[in-house]
Amino acid sequence: MAIISNQPQAQIQTISQLLTQKLTIPDYQRPYKWQLKHVNQLVDDIFNHRTKRCYRLGTVVLHQVKNSETEEENDRLNIVDGQQRLLTLTLFCTILDGKEETISSTLLEHRFKSSVSIENLKNNAQIISERVVSLSDTEKQELLDFVLNKCELIQVTLDDLSEAFQFFDSQNARGKALAPHDLLKAYHLREMMGSTDQTERLHHVNLWEQGVNPDNEIANLHTIMGEFLFRMRRWIDGDYGIQFSRHNIDVFKGINLDSTQYAYVDSMLALDYAVETFNADPARKWDKQTKDYPFQVNQVMINGKRFFEYIQHYIGIYSTLFVGEKARLSSFVDQYTIYDGSYRKGDSYVRNLFLCAVMYYYDKFGDVELDKAAQICYRWAYYLRVNLKRIGMESVDNHAKARSGLFRAINKAVHPQQVLSYQPLYIESPSFNNPEHVDNAIKAMKLGKVK
Repeated sequence: MAIISNQPQAQIQTISQLLTQKLTIPDYQRPYKWQLKHVNQLVDDIFNHRTKRCYRLGTVVLHQVKNSETEEENDRLNIVDGQQRLLTLTLFCTILDGKEETISSTLLEHRFKSSVSIENLKNNAQIISERVVSLSDTEKQELLDFVLNKCELIQVTLDDLSEAFQFFDSQNARGKALAPHDLLKAYHLREMMGSTDQTERLHHVNLWEQGVNPDNEIANLHTIMGEFLFRMRRWIDGDYGIQFSRHNIDVFKGINLDSTQYAYVDSMLALDYAVETFNADPARKWDKQTKDYPFQVNQVMINGKRFFEYIQHYIGIYSTLFVGEKARLSSFVDQYTIYDGSYRKGDSYVRNLFLCAVMYYYDKFGDVELDKAAQICYRWAYYLRVNLKRIGMESVDNHAKARSGLFRAINKAVHPQQVLSYQPLYIESPSFNNPEHVDNAIKAMKLGKVK
């Protein structure tokens, strides 16, 4: 890993030294998302330490950009990690500087395309202005001098983007509170370098960021990855699936099709080639038809763009099945998972187990006998609700990963009938033709065996 420095270690830079460099925000960066609490925390830190000789504010990871034709390094530095803090510090210094206009930074010239970034920059500029409005001009200049010349960041500059991402990945894996989906985003963007163009990478980043903060909070990345895909992938294999964290992100890491030579990869490579060739055919301009990669939830993960497509594919399936009045199983879910007490934590665990089982069946067999399969999934999952007084996630996890469980049965099934004939031990069920409220249906689960 090549760390660029006058010495064999990262450089300690003042904010002034950092801002005078040609810093740029690459397209793969997420939007600027700092809000009130983040800005106030930074401003409070600056105010509380302004009497110190120096104050360290953290680390920034930069990528030394090369000229595309000559492969020689230029003086442009892409921000890999530290964008949020650097932009906020630039805002802070610019506002303190006021009419003097002595602050000059390439970050001030950046054209933001994300509406999220633009809105947060406006709001945070207002917050900072309100925090310093009572200061005299002399106090503002003294505070500006402290930020520019006594506040420091550790600058780590690397000349290889993949290594910069790797450094970013490892730094965050050592303890920084970064969400696991952000670590995976960095990893798979790194895997896309060299095999995709900037437009395609930006497309996937934009979709990803919409998933982090969507208008509909029901189907966001936190939910889909942590409560559905992670659990399904683990439960199908009979493994722990309670909590998705940075310690188990390997569940969403796999192979690179263009560099892996194993025999089992040949069929995946052929399928990838078929999809790419079909979609690139000039005939698509005429018939307007495209084919998505036919993912399976428990498949070996394909690194890079297929990972991003995989996540979007299952956000789509989740919405198709459960989100909105027109969702495929909307009425079933409303009728049988909303009842007196369904708000309890244990009941929400059981509901998630049921939805995961249905989603896995649909992933394998589609609409074929879906309504009947949903009944089986319900009876199997809500057995826990009927037979246990208190339900923890451990009980759900054990039920889900059991060798005799429904996930194993769906995994082994070749035809839907093999799932429909599944009869868990000791399961008793309601009549699914009974339109009464589901609390009565749960009581009825003690009447009669599953047919």
